[in-house]
Amino acid sequence: MLSTIREHADSWMIKSILWLIILAFVGTVFYSWGMGGASGSGGGAIATVEGEKIYQQEYDRTFNNLVDFYRQQFRNQFTNDMIKKLGLKTQALEALIQKKLLLQEAEKQNLKVSDTELISHIRSLSVFQNEKKFSKATYDNYLQSQRTSPRDFEDNQRQALILDKLEKLFRTSTKVSQSEIREAFANEEEKAKLDYVRFNNDHFQVEKTFTDSELSDFFQANKKLFEVPPQIQVDYVKLEPKAYLAEIEPRDEDIEDYYQTKIADFRVKKNYRASHVLINVKSSEIEGDASPEEKQKQAEDKAKALATELRGKIKAGADFGEIAKKHSDDPGSGPKGGSLGEFPKGTMVAPFEAALDKLAIDGISEPVLTPFGYHIIKLEGREEERIKPLETVREEVIQSLKEIKARQRVRRIAKHIRKEAENDGNLKSAAEKNQAQTNVTGFFSREKHSLPEIGDQPEFFNTAFSLEENKVSQPVHSLEASFILKVTGNKEAHIPELEEVKKTVEQALTEQVNQKATSAKFKELEQRLSQEKDWEKAIEGLDLSIRHTPSFSRADSIPGIGNIKEIKEKAFTMNLGDTSSAKVRNRFYLFKLMEKEAAGEPDKEQIQKIIQQVKQEKSRQTFQEWVGNLKVQAEIMIDKDLL
Repeated sequence: MLSTIREHADSWMIKSILWLIILAFVGTVFYSWGMGGASGSGGGAIATVEGEKIYQQEYDRTFNNLVDFYRQQFRNQFTNDMIKKLGLKTQALEALIQKKLLLQEAEKQNLKVSDTELISHIRSLSVFQNEKKFSKATYDNYLQSQRTSPRDFEDNQRQALILDKLEKLFRTSTKVSQSEIREAFANEEEKAKLDYVRFNNDHFQVEKTFTDSELSDFFQANKKLFEVPPQIQVDYVKLEPKAYLAEIEPRDEDIEDYYQTKIADFRVKKNYRASHVLINVKSSEIEGDASPEEKQKQAEDKAKALATELRGKIKAGADFGEIAKKHSDDPGSGPKGGSLGEFPKGTMVAPFEAALDKLAIDGISEPVLTPFGYHIIKLEGREEERIKPLETVREEVIQSLKEIKARQRVRRIAKHIRKEAENDGNLKSAAEKNQAQTNVTGFFSREKHSLPEIGDQPEFFNTAFSLEENKVSQPVHSLEASFILKVTGNKEAHIPELEEVKKTVEQALTEQVNQKATSAKFKELEQRLSQEKDWEKAIEGLDLSIRHTPSFSRADSIPGIGNIKEIKEKAFTMNLGDTSSAKVRNRFYLFKLMEKEAAGEPDKEQIQKIIQQVKQEKSRQTFQEWVGNLKVQAEIMIDKDLL
């Protein structure tokens, strides 16, 4: 996953996705600031920004939100190692520092949010809506469930709105020049095709048996590669909420309160069941010397005429399904008699759904134009938007409440165990007094800490490596479990004896020899392929194959290769038939330019689209540069020992 992101990191698509992730993360941070209670001031200050403190509790919540966000994005591909590789600790602190700086700057700019703006914003939040209207009861229940006061909640919402105003200043002031439009258009529309050969840096294997002397020499010269890092051993108590679920029976008033607080979760969107006949608008089939606009108009008229004719046949008694099978241009629904099945509101484009809302059951629409063409729509069923009554979701609510209350109970027990153990350091005794048990891990390091009994719990390991030996930790909480830890053993980093790692040394030496052999073969192939027209003949017997890319632009990731800047830059400066090469990380590439297509000139619609893209990118860059300058000028102090 990480390598895929790195390979495609410069493409428009990946940039957009990563920027959306960043924005979504900022949204989750604002959610925790604005919807999850006051930021709090517990745990001591870990940083100050121009004299304003960032507290440990605030940092911990932001870090955990960020970990949860990435876990949701990558799901089962998310690992503890990714926390370090993605720099999530740094990201969390940077987000908080940026928030402080921006709020300070907003104050200097005299940016304010009036009470009227704030009230309108809060009343518009879907979480507080009941039947599309603001519900004071839902609002009060939500604040109570989050254990936050109206004042704290409203202050945090006001901050989020102020930051949004500040960011909008950059969006509205960004300009785009003609040269930027031409460059962006060329990046997207100039095309190339390559033939290429690729192989890993150990593709060419060397059959060799190493003597003890060769292994010893290699080991002595590369001892640091085989160093065993520092390791620790931990006694721990693990408390899982699922173990307490059976003991919990929510009260009726709790069930009602939870239902009202989460009422938005039980909203069922408006639902349709429909079929359609689609007639595509085919301007490419219009012959003659007419302009593109005229051809488009003629094609639309032709498609509408056919759709009107078919609707007439249906209204006269022809079978809708048979008409769809014979005439519909929708390859998905056409063979099924036009059936689209059931779908919720918001699934189809706006004109299509607007037509559905006007139809009676079994009604047939007039031809409806959408970006896909003209549709004849038959409405077969409709269910209005509704809120599921409590009776139908009662078991779901009870289960959710049980899980919440089980986590709360686990956290109380963990707190009691921590308090008991704090006095004498006896974690086992404290656990037994609370009907829990202690366990012990094997030795593990920061680099290698795969412990099945602990699972994917980054805060467990972060806490373990920050503890002094024989000190009892504060409780560590996640959705799955709560832990109390005590480090009971340490092993210093050390260089093992050769015999202990002989197999690893042999593998490393073999890898080095194979890489040298592959590098030498790569240079030989560079020379051969630059002179040899018949590439198939040049690579015969080398277990390599010639691959062909489809057309790609500078803005694209090269299909089969990835978004490798070096290869794209060479491809668009080469002449037809030229060959070139590149080594990127652990892979070699040899490639030949087969086709090249000029960009041409953008039309009005393309110009407007490019302007919006460039504006968005420029405003993002300008905003980040401005924030970077604020950071350079600001007095920021960080206590890294607390991170």
